[in-house]
Parts: sequence; structure tokens; C-alpha cells
Amino acid sequence: MRRLLLFTPLFLTMFLLGCSKDNEKNETPDLTEKDKILINYPWRMQTVTDLTGNDISINQLNTQTRAIKEVMDIQFLQNNVTKAIDQGSKQVINGGTWYLINDNKTLDIKISGFSGTFGVEELTNSRLRLKSVMPVNGVDQETIMVFAPVIK
Repeated sequence: MRRLLLFTPLFLTMFLLGCSKDNEKNETPDLTEKDKILINYPWRMQTVTDLTGNDISINQLNTQTRAIKEVMDIQFLQNNVTKAIDQGSKQVINGGTWYLINDNKTLDIKISGFSGTFGVEELTNSRLRLKSVMPVNGVDQETIMVFAPVIK
């Protein structure tokens, strides 16, 4: 009986050490440089351009795109959660997920009112440019959505 009592703390210690090693294996993967840039700040749409860089008037865009520009900031979080935040009240309007895929060339976003896969034309600390097809004057057209970070 004494031997059993002597070995119990040893077995308990070995069990706990084994459990902590399993937890280390389940860590989140390391973030890429592009991931880190994306999650640094919320992003606010500045303008929408055609492929040549000419601004498209807000009046030519559909209601969803206008709402993104005039109402929402988009926040990307480290755990691949994204949130649409009201620019004025700073309250979360809705949320979803995001993933940088295809060697950081495509941003896959699933959020109400702003879902789809977008070509990443530029992702730097000062600008995010996403290529998309959207209605302009009611006709689908390739466009570039230009975002800037919202620095608090």
C-alpha cells in the first residue's frame, strides 16, 4: 500500500506533463506578414475605382457598396473573425469570417452584405486594394475597392 502511495504522485505528474504537451500541439498557426498587416487596424473604404484607377461616383454604386463606404469599418481579427463596425457608434453591426488564400492573393470574406472572394491587389500598412466585380450603374463591372486603415 505504501508503494502505491509513493507512485501515485509520480504518475499524476507524468500525466499532467503529457497533457500540457498535447496543448502545445494545438496552438494556432503562425501569422504571415500579410495577416499581421490586415489585423493591425479596422479598414474603411475610401473609394471604388475602375481598373484604370479612375474613381467611380458613389451615386453609381449599389446600396450595399454605399453602406460599406458610408457606414461600416471592417475589422479583421487574429482568429479569422471579421466584424463590420458602425463608423459613428463603434458598435458591431454584424460579423463573419475571413481567410487569406492562394498565397495571399485572394481574401475570402463571409460577412452579411460583404461576402465573396476578392483579389488582393495591394495590402500594405497604409492601403488595402481589393479587386471585385460589382454593379456600377446596374451593370456588373470589375472594380477596385480601396481601403485605408482607421487609426484610433
